[in-house]
Amino acid sequence: MTCKLSLELATREEALVWTETVVFAFTNVVAVFGNLLTFYAVYRNHRLRTITNMFVTALAVSDILMCTCCMPLTVVTLFHGRWIFGESYCLFQGFAALTFGIVAMVTMGVIAVNRFFCVVKPEKYLLLFKKQRALIYIVIVWCLAFAGSVPPFSFESKNSFKFQPGKAMCLYTFESNKAYTVTIECVYIAAPLTIIAVCYVKVFRSVSRSNRVFCPGVEPCQLRANVEEAKVTKTLVAVLLGFAFCWLPISVMDNVDATRGEPTIPRQVYLTYGFLVYLSSTINPFIYGIMNRQFRREYKALLRKITFFRRQSGSNNGSHNTDNDA
Repeated sequence: MTCKLSLELATREEALVWTETVVFAFTNVVAVFGNLLTFYAVYRNHRLRTITNMFVTALAVSDILMCTCCMPLTVVTLFHGRWIFGESYCLFQGFAALTFGIVAMVTMGVIAVNRFFCVVKPEKYLLLFKKQRALIYIVIVWCLAFAGSVPPFSFESKNSFKFQPGKAMCLYTFESNKAYTVTIECVYIAAPLTIIAVCYVKVFRSVSRSNRVFCPGVEPCQLRANVEEAKVTKTLVAVLLGFAFCWLPISVMDNVDATRGEPTIPRQVYLTYGFLVYLSSTINPFIYGIMNRQFRREYKALLRKITFFRRQSGSNNGSHNTDNDA
């Protein structure tokens, strides 16, 4: 089946080659720009420099690393119809994709725990979530990710990370070591998802209960704080749903391949797999922009500046051309 997928990748019609290449390249550019917008928004707006947004920024870091370290290799592969970068880069892309995927998943779990203590256990929040501790948590997340992505290098099989033509990228072959695959599924996917589900259920129950007990005599600032926390939590739940939309089909396909022991799915489905991997690193800035007013305001401000400078640059070029003609 791998040989068939390689042949299909190499013998695509020119129109299909350009379509796939342009779609992935466009996604790459949008992902980089969107995550840079997130950095800019948090940097420019002091009100966005919260503990929660430290984890949001950490998530953007893993996304932008995926955009810059993995996506361009897939774009070039789709254009050439084969892997041209050699074994070392293949190992790098496979290891990087696995690491950044784990970082994103575990960071989602930390964000959910952060929301839980902020809304449900506010008396413990300031003790557990200070800026220095938040940085330590982020470092721990990366250590856990490396602990999960390094073991394939020690396996006897030399094909733990290899080029998968259907996905147009190098990835860990989940069928190569079923024990490791089960460990990854349980420790880095099932456990964080369980934590996330429990935390958000308790958060929304707490918010709903608080809204019911609020009355006209309640301090306005207390009501406003509750509403703001509810809005922030809804935004982060939307991010989680976007992540799940991308990664649940990926997990299903990985489990199918691991069960069958070889790739058996059509190439276009596998290519959708690769697209969903990269889409998960692209959509978060759009979710922030749609659901969070402060992020949206900062995005618009930067886009206005870019438009203004482009117009100014165009005007200056036009005036120089006029002077030269004269």
